[in-house]
Amino acid sequence: MKQHAVAQKSHRSVGRFARSMVPSSHSESSASGTATTATTAEIGFDRDEDGYPSCIPREYIDEIEEPAALDVLKNMQLAQLMVPSLGLVKTAYVFEPCSNTTSSENVPAFVLLHGFDSSMLEFRRLIPKLNRVGDVYVVDLAGWGFSDCGFAENADIQLGPAQKRDHLQKFIEDVVGRPVTLLGTSLGGSVAIDFAAEYQGEWVNSLVLVDAQGFIDGIGPMSSMPRFLSVLGVQVLKSIPLRNMANKMAYFDKERYATEDAMRIGRLHTHLPGWTDANVAFMQSGGYAVSTRLKDMNLPSLVVWGRNDEILDPSYADKFMDVLPNAHMVWIDECGHVPALEQPDALVSAIDSFVNESS
Repeated sequence: MKQHAVAQKSHRSVGRFARSMVPSSHSESSASGTATTATTAEIGFDRDEDGYPSCIPREYIDEIEEPAALDVLKNMQLAQLMVPSLGLVKTAYVFEPCSNTTSSENVPAFVLLHGFDSSMLEFRRLIPKLNRVGDVYVVDLAGWGFSDCGFAENADIQLGPAQKRDHLQKFIEDVVGRPVTLLGTSLGGSVAIDFAAEYQGEWVNSLVLVDAQGFIDGIGPMSSMPRFLSVLGVQVLKSIPLRNMANKMAYFDKERYATEDAMRIGRLHTHLPGWTDANVAFMQSGGYAVSTRLKDMNLPSLVVWGRNDEILDPSYADKFMDVLPNAHMVWIDECGHVPALEQPDALVSAIDSFVNESS
């Protein structure tokens, strides 16, 4: 096991998001490498005159200032996936192909998984940097972000880790079409661990855990609260005071990054129909419990932690290193809970080194 200290590096010039959509049909490879035909129906979002998805209320988009967030919204794609445990899931994702023309054809495919009650916008500053290393896919799983699994029409859908795992498997199989490196931040780390425990060596060939939740199992008494109390609790998650508090806790450099604009970006998805019921369903499922599965992870793994994380204590990083049998550790200085937003260059540097060492 190796440990490295990483300080923020100078900004690297990279290309902006490609403005074109991926083809509506394409050839894919299965986990075994056999070419297959996609069963996914790829459809575009209905968009307004400026290119933003019309499902997102325009008045909230107009409040956003950061160009990187607006780029993600304009480049968001939609795939209709038939998920066995959920039915049709209108899956929102972003795909950014590798921009490094000197790389071999076998570039890694990264699938990025955001934290609890977040969205793909969490990776807005990472996507146009990480695509120097490989193909980048960012997906909102069922019930989170901008994906739609039907809660606006049916509040009684069962939605927990098993359903999210099924959705992720279908996304990787039908959209990516080859084994991936899973990158999970915060609760997205639990999502990645849960999925890798089932599909390591099949659909997952390595893990990147960024300030990840892996040792806090379940969500406690909230899973057994009466529904009306769960609804009230979820509504608090949407409130501006709570979002501002979480925003400030997330960063080391609060003055620079914990802005009103960051708060508005972080809650944009909460304005979509079905958001409340989707979160209530997840709470009632009991949430993720993956601590006992970590010892069975035989994949090459990278553990990255911001030294100044105020949400998940940095001591958890050492716990991951104690349990994971094949892990590397990278600390990022002057960084809080969200390296993808606060120190994206340092995070990409760590991932690039990990990929080169693991190949």
